[in-house]
Amino acid sequence: MQSGLRARAEEFGLPFNPPEILSNTMKAHILSEYARDQEKFDTLHRRLFRANFVDGLNLSDDDVLQDAARTAGLDPEAAMEAITDPRYRERVEAAVERSRQLRITGVPAFIVEGKYKIVGAHPLETLRDAFRRIGEMENQSREGSGP
Repeated sequence: MQSGLRARAEEFGLPFNPPEILSNTMKAHILSEYARDQEKFDTLHRRLFRANFVDGLNLSDDDVLQDAARTAGLDPEAAMEAITDPRYRERVEAAVERSRQLRITGVPAFIVEGKYKIVGAHPLETLRDAFRRIGEMENQSREGSGP
């Protein structure tokens, strides 16, 4: 997986330096749910992505998470307290369960029209073709269910 991601990053001239170990990202996901409530989800998510894939940092490390929260404009102490808040863990666990039900095996994953699944990082052309085909199938389905 890493070699494929590295090749794609090089193709686009993007920095890519993931950590040597695969860390448990549960706390980062919980922190993201807190950030969602603070309207800082996208900002935090970008910072966590950079911390992991560019800076090679461990997303299970509290100092890394606190720094990401601060950089995203969150109160770092409140953010760290949120990591232990059961409400946010429940949200993450519900999302994990939903992913299991949908048989999602990788990220990113797109569920289109509630029934089509695209899993994995694909080139833009591949995604465009998939969305176009889905649109065509949906149009045919609608036309076939006429009056």
